[in-house]
Amino acid sequence: MGETIRIQAAAGDTDAYLAPAQTTPGAPVLLLHPWWGLDQTIRELADRLANDGFTVMAPDLYDGTVLATADEAEAFLRSIGKGDAHGGALNQDRITGSAEAALDHLLAQPDVRGDRAAIIGLSMGAAYGHELAAARPEVVAFVAFYPGIFEAPNGVAYLGHFAEHDEFDDSAEVAELEPTLGEGSAAYVYPGTKHWFIEPDRPEFDAEATELAYERTVAFLREQLAWGGDAARG
Repeated sequence: MGETIRIQAAAGDTDAYLAPAQTTPGAPVLLLHPWWGLDQTIRELADRLANDGFTVMAPDLYDGTVLATADEAEAFLRSIGKGDAHGGALNQDRITGSAEAALDHLLAQPDVRGDRAAIIGLSMGAAYGHELAAARPEVVAFVAFYPGIFEAPNGVAYLGHFAEHDEFDDSAEVAELEPTLGEGSAAYVYPGTKHWFIEPDRPEFDAEATELAYERTVAFLREQLAWGGDAARG
């Protein structure tokens, strides 16, 4: 089981859930939550990844807010865009800064192996993860779940998981994404699934697709962070 820690960031301190690898040292993975916030689903995913040999940090990009419905999440995102959330303290720059600070803190952990990191992003978190992966040379692998982004960050090994019946994004665009992917990268569309299909607290949850996506994710991360992918980023 992981624990909640406080990390310092230039844009403001933030909480993060840290799940150390069960067998240390662990390869570092930054986990960025969807628009619901840092909820129990994300903590449990971090713990599961830690059991499989990764040291995982999931920053709280919402500064404590956890949302239950799509209407609440949409309203909250609009308030962030207007600079109204948390009395104006929470904005796009604050969220980006929290993600960057969490990556720095993760790489500085004494039980982290090496200086090559991966980012996993779910939905909204994938958008921030895509930006961060493209900007930081330490990030050599990026995993995106129903990201709404149909391109890989330059120079980063990429694994995309897409829902076939996604009300927000057209999974048909994956066919155009696949030919652009480099060696070691892949994109999958999961038949019959909807947005949020790997989140067990959502009605869209699909257990079979989740297990397949998780197995593919662990294999990809092990290849890129442990014994493969040495030329993934130069």
